[in-house]
Amino acid sequence: MIEPAALDVCHPESIADLASHLARRGQMPELLVNGAGINIHGVFEEVSAAQGRAIIDTNLHGVADTIRAFLPAMRARRRGTILTIGSLAGLLAPPGEAYYAASKHALEGLHEALQHELQRFGIRVCLAEPGFIRTDLARSAAEPAAQIADYTPVRQSLREHWTASVATGMPAERAARDIVQWALGGRGLRRRFGADACWLPWLKAVLPQRAYAAGLRRRFRI
Repeated sequence: MIEPAALDVCHPESIADLASHLARRGQMPELLVNGAGINIHGVFEEVSAAQGRAIIDTNLHGVADTIRAFLPAMRARRRGTILTIGSLAGLLAPPGEAYYAASKHALEGLHEALQHELQRFGIRVCLAEPGFIRTDLARSAAEPAAQIADYTPVRQSLREHWTASVATGMPAERAARDIVQWALGGRGLRRRFGADACWLPWLKAVLPQRAYAAGLRRRFRI
């Protein structure tokens, strides 16, 4: 049986209320999945400071606060799995994704530290690193606070690239199934999902920095 519950990861009291509610019912999760995330497609100068903070607050602090709320019960039971949906943007920083990439890079560091701290308690920490997935994240992304004329060609190219990439990405159902199966039965802290999540970081690792950067800009047509 699936029972939905309201939760706002940007409000720690909302997370705490849900954790307390489940604890009273003896239903603390064995698998905690952190999947909430937002994005704003726009170059850094067009994204307001408030919009940037909202991305960091949701994608990083929302994850950390959720883990903090449920971790004591997992530690007391000496078991549990924490699964967070990271991103290819946590491995490289594409144009038009400065705050989003920053939030996903931060998740890499958070979870790497957590795996060392929690291993002794039998708690597994998993960070999925998917590439493009066919979801509504791109279409539902808010517009930047301002539009600067100098960036108009860049903005148009980036929007076209993201729209096409999401349309040809992994089906959301398959991505969800593969990620959860790995978390429940696999090994290791990190795993990449999707061809783009595998070959783009590989190119970044093997190519000279200048060649990689030039190739990425060509790919995004900027």
